[in-house]
Amino acid sequence: MSLSVFDRRLILVVGKGGVGRSTVAAAIAGQCAARGRKTLLFETNANDRFGSYFDKPSVGTEVVQLAPNLSAVNTNPAAALEEYGLMILKFRSVYEMVFENRVTRAFLRAIPGLDDYAMLGKAWFHTTEEKRGKPIWDTVVFDMPASGHSMSMLRIPWVINETVPEGPLTRDARTIKELLTDPARTAAVLVTLAEEMPVNEAIELEEKLGGLGIKPQQIVCNQVYPQHFAPGAPVTKVLDTLAADPALPSPLRELTEHAKLSRDRRALNERYLEELRARAKTPVHELPMMFAPALDAAHVRTLGELL
Repeated sequence: MSLSVFDRRLILVVGKGGVGRSTVAAAIAGQCAARGRKTLLFETNANDRFGSYFDKPSVGTEVVQLAPNLSAVNTNPAAALEEYGLMILKFRSVYEMVFENRVTRAFLRAIPGLDDYAMLGKAWFHTTEEKRGKPIWDTVVFDMPASGHSMSMLRIPWVINETVPEGPLTRDARTIKELLTDPARTAAVLVTLAEEMPVNEAIELEEKLGGLGIKPQQIVCNQVYPQHFAPGAPVTKVLDTLAADPALPSPLRELTEHAKLSRDRRALNERYLEELRARAKTPVHELPMMFAPALDAAHVRTLGELL
């Protein structure tokens, strides 16, 4: 089954920390770019990996090109607010007078959720950004924070619409909400591992996104171990024979232990893949474990092609 998300304007990549969410976001963005779509890989407050994935320096708060049709930005609340202020006020001197004085800074720090809303709003802005009447980006791939934080960020437009009097802020929040809940423009991709806690959190996240009206298109189960020792296969019988010998010499003993570990991890993955498919409403797509000390552009390209 192939991912059917590459033609969306906004792709939200969400999941528990440590499941390879950024790797999957990079793979999706690389595949969008390879299909000829002008793509922005968007991250927030991140310890950047995208630069190394594409053999470039670390990505900062300025948009930089990583590959043909592919750029990236790693924003933070201060940079997002500054960009918004300059966009509204037009002149840096006016921006500094309004936003950089002590009273205003203290006021902004006191507004709950403003930092998250600034970064979510910047992602939305990039989906609307135009030059000479044409969209600058065909697709924005948003590598979102870990699941708990990402849900807090995504809820903010709903909170604003429910609590803030009608005005420019609510109009923008309503527009963002409409984008997030439009499956023709926005796709949510959940990333998880075939292990107990990540699977449980993926199911919980699927339900929470659905509660906001954001229907996930795919669950990507990352880092699935290969099936090297299928039941009944000759190589499996050899492994069983070696494992039963308590007097195996080194290094055959260590090699056998590594083989057993691979078989056990595959069995664990199969168990939780079965549970994930039984419990989730969203189609599940597998990505294999990439056995490398560090991932590079070739690995990311391979994962994108598998998607």
